[in-house]
Amino acid sequence: MSSKLTALLVVLLTVCVGLTYINGRIRRAALERETERLLEECRGWELRLDELQKEIETANTDDYVERAAREKLGLVRPGETLYMIAQPDSSGFAPVERRPGKPIEIGD
Repeated sequence: MSSKLTALLVVLLTVCVGLTYINGRIRRAALERETERLLEECRGWELRLDELQKEIETANTDDYVERAAREKLGLVRPGETLYMIAQPDSSGFAPVERRPGKPIEIGD
């Protein structure tokens, strides 16, 4: 082979190796960024998992179950009386006002 052809092949081989190396470095940098993003997301999910585990532990206590039964289901223990305090509604009706000088009557 001629020396020009050999030099050309060496240059082409060097360019190909260089491009392959650069492409590999670019790909590696992209993979490292993606890995860091995924690790950060994983840390967030681990924190959320810890929060949920604490909620589960709290929900498994007798106090929590009793409070939930009272508040959400309106349950009471035997012998207790449940009093419900009515809140004004949005129906537009106003309570009847007491008539001055007259006793309060049923339906008043």
